[in-house]
Amino acid sequence: MHIRTHHWITIFTLTLTASVWAAETNAPKEVFTADSAYKAMLNLEGTWTGESNVVPVGKTKDEGTKSDAKVTYRTIANGSSIMATFLEGTPMEMVSMYHQDSPDALIHTHYCAVGNQPTMKFSPVTEKGVINFDFAYGTNMDVNEDGHVHSGWLKFIDENTMESETELWRDGKLNSIRYTRVTRQK
Repeated sequence: MHIRTHHWITIFTLTLTASVWAAETNAPKEVFTADSAYKAMLNLEGTWTGESNVVPVGKTKDEGTKSDAKVTYRTIANGSSIMATFLEGTPMEMVSMYHQDSPDALIHTHYCAVGNQPTMKFSPVTEKGVINFDFAYGTNMDVNEDGHVHSGWLKFIDENTMESETELWRDGKLNSIRYTRVTRQK
């Protein structure tokens, strides 16, 4: 076989291998805008399980409180909202709702078991595969006193693995961080 043919076969094989690897890992390749973040979140449909670790300020991850994590994502209202349900079927059941206010604005409202409703807005970051939310306002709460979810991010590791970090505030300052890693159940 001619050397040029070997060269093209090698290039084709490497390209195909890289394409298959990229498709299989589905590693995040973009810095999200509000619009692309919402579209990516539409693919979260289903149940995800894993582990959470709540780490108080001043403590290490080894000193955190670990627990099982389960979240179910559903697309509702003809695709205009995404509902995430935590601790489903328990008295502590909570819901987070995500919707777009425009192509440039993604809103996240958390309906917490403590009875408040912090609302966060998408805030772009430069890390690929990360959807970040920062506190905007809350209802049924005093941000300078009451415990609440204040900010957080989701990071797509691959199409079936996700990590999140959530800041929990009390008395107007960071109180603890919840680290969570979940995988999609098939």
